[in-house]
Amino acid sequence: MLNQILASAWKDLKIFFKDPGAVALIFLQPFMFIVVMSYALGGMFKPGEDQIQLLAVNQDRGTQAAAILRQLDEMDAFQVETTWEGQPVTREMAENLIVEEKRNIALVFSSDFSEVLEQDPAAAERHTTKILFIVDPATSSQFVEPILGTLQGLIERSTYNAMMPKGLDYLFERLAPQTPVKQRETFKSQAQEAMSGGLLGGGEPVVTVEQTTPAGMRVEKYPDTFQQNVPGYTIYGIFWIVSLLAGSVLQEKREGTFRRLLVAPMNRAVMLAGKLVPYYLINLLQLAIMLGASSLLFGMSLGHSPAGLVVVSLAAAAAATGLGVLVSALARTEAQVGGLTILLLLTLSALGGCFVPRFIMPGWLRTIGLITPHAWALDAYQDLLVRGYGLLEVLPKVGGLAAFAIVFFAIGVWRFRFE
Repeated sequence: MLNQILASAWKDLKIFFKDPGAVALIFLQPFMFIVVMSYALGGMFKPGEDQIQLLAVNQDRGTQAAAILRQLDEMDAFQVETTWEGQPVTREMAENLIVEEKRNIALVFSSDFSEVLEQDPAAAERHTTKILFIVDPATSSQFVEPILGTLQGLIERSTYNAMMPKGLDYLFERLAPQTPVKQRETFKSQAQEAMSGGLLGGGEPVVTVEQTTPAGMRVEKYPDTFQQNVPGYTIYGIFWIVSLLAGSVLQEKREGTFRRLLVAPMNRAVMLAGKLVPYYLINLLQLAIMLGASSLLFGMSLGHSPAGLVVVSLAAAAAATGLGVLVSALARTEAQVGGLTILLLLTLSALGGCFVPRFIMPGWLRTIGLITPHAWALDAYQDLLVRGYGLLEVLPKVGGLAAFAIVFFAIGVWRFRFE
């Protein structure tokens, strides 16, 4: 009995190792995924590495804003940038850098920031100010909220420290020995409220943080979890058409369908295009269902540009089906189709930001991500669904997706074997 088990096992091992390409892909799949995801998330587990980069526009005529920025910069998690290419960062420059996706967040301190913090707490009229917190709306709230919380804490501490000396002066000046006890308690209460600046529950804060977006982005409200996650998982899903297309081509090769088609009066590119069209239509249907269902079931906004959404979807589906033709040309067996598909899709999806937002990746990995169609498609969908852009703004990314589709299809036709 044991001999029979061993003989059967040996037979299957010989069959498995008979296909070296499939064997290599089996071991390469998890390795590549581990490498990409480890580098992508590495900065989250190493304090001081891959710091969050904050643009800072300091218009303050005093020293309070500079003190807050210095405290932020001294934290391991943040790197404050008050200059860009040797020039002081202005609000216009900061907004342009966010629009160009070179940075995600900028802080703008008003010119009267120190004046407000250092005002006389006993004044009849208390002045207020605000810090602008400019954010790319495609940045997830899980990333933004901790930064906001840290900033609020620093502002409260700075405000309290700036107002406390004057508040104490106010208290001691008023509390003379001859002052009645009841009046003394009233003065004490007024001084405590003045020292806290209203930030400890006494009233309206003297400094508030206003979250906004760069000029030109039509964002009526900040995106919810669906608008941030649906595009990434949708793109990840549509590229699985590669497996269906490659598997179908391999089956027709095995059955000799392509050999019989060679006698027909058509060239190879036309023949492959005919094979590609039904899967392209399936991909478009998949996109329509996923985006439509997200809108109907979860109330997800589909943006302001239906034309832009259609064009991006057409280009993304073309890139996915083009990749299917390429895999069909390279893979020789079912095991190779499965292994190569999983290897490519997991690696490209991870690099393109479908699993982990690209803005938290190291700079070199973000650059590498641009060689994936996933990154271009995801940015285009986020432009439409989250940033409020229209068709004209996404055309460069549509062009990038079209280039991927053409290159994939061209290499696939060149390498394709019909026998």
